Amino acid sequence: MSGLVVESFPGLGPHGLPDRCVSVSSGDPGVLLSVHRPEVHLAIWHRLLPSTLSGRQLRPLLDAAPFTAVACAPLEELTDSLARKLPAPPPADLLLDIDDLALGFAMLAGHRGTVRARLEALTHNGCSRWHADAIGLRMLCTYWGPGTEFLSLDGGAAMACQLPIGLPRVAMGQIATGAVAIMKGEAHPDATGCACIHRSPAAGPGPRARLLLCIDQPDWNLDK
Repeated sequence: MSGLVVESFPGLGPHGLPDRCVSVSSGDPGVLLSVHRPEVHLAIWHRLLPSTLSGRQLRPLLDAAPFTAVACAPLEELTDSLARKLPAPPPADLLLDIDDLALGFAMLAGHRGTVRARLEALTHNGCSRWHADAIGLRMLCTYWGPGTEFLSLDGGAAMACQLPIGLPRVAMGQIATGAVAIMKGEAHPDATGCACIHRSPAAGPGPRARLLLCIDQPDWNLDK
């Protein structure tokens, strides 16, 4: 049932009408195109990582945590540039996957030139407060550890500033490990008041570290 698309609606707004920010998910990679719909602020492709990207293969990178490696380069040079900045040799299949995701992001964003990739191993909560990014589109994939948490709420950054850290878990969604997500930020033309509100989950040293990939257009900042 990979073609099944699931949409998450947050309920009724103050005027008895559905809030307009929704998340969409499916096992079909084509679901990522849904982010171009005005009401969709987050599209998630549920997929399983290959066995060659298990904890054993990723262990050298996880053992080197914390680190952040950033590369801004043409698509054909991106993974070579990123690999040179990592503190440990990455698995070949990881670089191949990043290369595929970067190409998909560039096509989806209509930006075929330079892209920016950030691969980081986190041993802390990162951006633990609810926030919306000051970007257009952003791709996320967590290769190890818990995925990014999100809320399907109107209001974007203005709403995020009013939210406490300790919301009931029933109110949250979470991007699964290995899944690929595209989110809208405040700078997207369709996202005024509808940027995706999200935050980093807890992480820790060693096997509790998170290995997170973030891909952006090069003209946006690096805020998580």
